[in-house]
Amino acid sequence: MGCNRVRTLCRVSQAEQIRIRDVLRQPEVRAAMLGTFVIMLGFGLLAPVLPNYAKSFGVGYDSIGLLISAFSFTRLVADPFVGRFIDRFGERSMSTLGAVWVGVTSIAAGLAPTFPLLVVFRGLGGIGSALFFASLLSFLLRSIPSSRTGRVMSVYYASFNIGFIAGGPLGGLVANAFGLASPLYIYGAACFVSALLFWKTIRNPGRHEHEVRKGGIRRLPWNRTFVTVLVVNGVYLWMIGAIFQTLVPLFGTRPPSVGGVGLTLGAVGIGLGVATATELVTLYPAGHATDHYGRRAVLIPALAGLALATAAFGLVSTPIGFMIAMGFLGVASGYSGVPPAPMLSDVTPEELKGSAVAVFRFVGDLGFVIGPLVAGWSAQAFGFGTSFVINAIPAVIALGLVLSIRETMRSRRAPEGSGL
Repeated sequence: MGCNRVRTLCRVSQAEQIRIRDVLRQPEVRAAMLGTFVIMLGFGLLAPVLPNYAKSFGVGYDSIGLLISAFSFTRLVADPFVGRFIDRFGERSMSTLGAVWVGVTSIAAGLAPTFPLLVVFRGLGGIGSALFFASLLSFLLRSIPSSRTGRVMSVYYASFNIGFIAGGPLGGLVANAFGLASPLYIYGAACFVSALLFWKTIRNPGRHEHEVRKGGIRRLPWNRTFVTVLVVNGVYLWMIGAIFQTLVPLFGTRPPSVGGVGLTLGAVGIGLGVATATELVTLYPAGHATDHYGRRAVLIPALAGLALATAAFGLVSTPIGFMIAMGFLGVASGYSGVPPAPMLSDVTPEELKGSAVAVFRFVGDLGFVIGPLVAGWSAQAFGFGTSFVINAIPAVIALGLVLSIRETMRSRRAPEGSGL
């Protein structure tokens, strides 16, 4: 028992000594961060504008939800297949191709003369997104040790947020100055820049000598813990698609006389920037806590906070209240988003990493597809207040599952026979 405790404490002590500068020294992390930052800069420009661009075609909230989901739906369909291409051609080639693909389809969406064509072009971009995000996740999980996964993923996610922060407040301003389609063109250009960065910086990591490339999904550990990891990831991306990308922009710009806040597009962009900024400052503490205290210990309060903040968001009626609520959502989102990938690494054998990444991304994209559809439908049918409550339910379900499992991080488990 004593030896086991000593080894456990040593592992925890070593984890505590790894600081953010140590993570940033890893070339694998810097390579993934650089290209992701550029691509998210363009995405940040697009986020506050896309729902309102859809409204300019004279469609309802349910159609807006369809547009938001189209991108993720095709990404969802592509997820089970992209792993084969990544295994065959490598992370470097597929991340580059994926970024180029999204760039071309984004520019085509900006040129679309009708709403159906806008949905088609935006949807096709999801195939490229599946390629480059699966490539980057595979690249990172194969390149970094499990004991550092929480902090590495937190720093990687920070590149999303820094780009989004830089792009979000500019999205409304660019749209007001150059038209609602202009952020799509800038997003396309950012994708092309990212493709160049991926090609220059990404390398293909080595494979496990017993890597399973066929039939791996059937061999995954389909127990409650593994399913919980998948559900938490799906719920997290549900919240991103339903709340941040669908309900918040529409609710924020809705006139107060009909139950909204009455903000301009630029102000909504600032609100999204506030959420992204508060998420950014919580990411590394969330990563450190995930590696030190355990994945479950971080997720339980994070999911509870995310559910409460979402359910109460419909009560907001002033611009100041809107900004404060966005800040709370950002903190809850930051702590909820870091643990799933480390948990996946914890519970998956090395030779099944590729299959696990494919399923993990599939379930996440499923949440990202269903979330905006439910958000748009519920807002149209019941109003925004009820819609926020409905879309908080998945976080409650995920919380219940996390409460029902043991900690997945090995250094925080009680050793067999220790009596702990």
